[in-house]
Amino acid sequence: MDDLKPKMQDKKLKEDSEGLIERAAILTRWEVNAKNLLDIGAGPLAIIAARDFDCRVTNIDITEDALSDARIDAEKEGVAGQITFEKGDATSLSYPNGSFDVVISYGVLHHIEIEERRGFIQEACRVAKEKVIVAELTLEGFQRIHAVSNFKAVDLEWLEAELKSFGEVDKYTGTLMTVYTLFRFTKENLC
Repeated sequence: MDDLKPKMQDKKLKEDSEGLIERAAILTRWEVNAKNLLDIGAGPLAIIAARDFDCRVTNIDITEDALSDARIDAEKEGVAGQITFEKGDATSLSYPNGSFDVVISYGVLHHIEIEERRGFIQEACRVAKEKVIVAELTLEGFQRIHAVSNFKAVDLEWLEAELKSFGEVDKYTGTLMTVYTLFRFTKENLC
């Protein structure tokens, strides 16, 4: 199975000025090119994936305001035709099993209630064919960015174990974020 996994670079992934791993670095390292992608949570990742990685993207968010802002940004970047924006709850996705090559969540899981996080991961795995990528703040990153918020930090040991229950996981830890990539190789790994 190791020979099926893309060769991972040993070098440090590029981070922004706040210490967050750059979205393009994640897409590059885990070879997300020309894929049918589900991006959970409105933000710049959908635009980067469509513009720079030739992906067809479905971008979901629970709030219409976030989606509206994302649509405007996509139009400005000239990639609105490659991105579908849909209001949706990541803990209860409406898509059939295996609908997307890749499912990605960049800094979203800490916005989900603790008791709903398992459902979030299960749904991401259910609709992914090739891989699920979850980028989440470390405890230090969470405390730096969300110290005064109602959000709860993600237990990264729990997250890693949860993802490993579905298959092989690659892990990369940066300054303030950790990225987990679950590889889906065989039918036995299906959620």
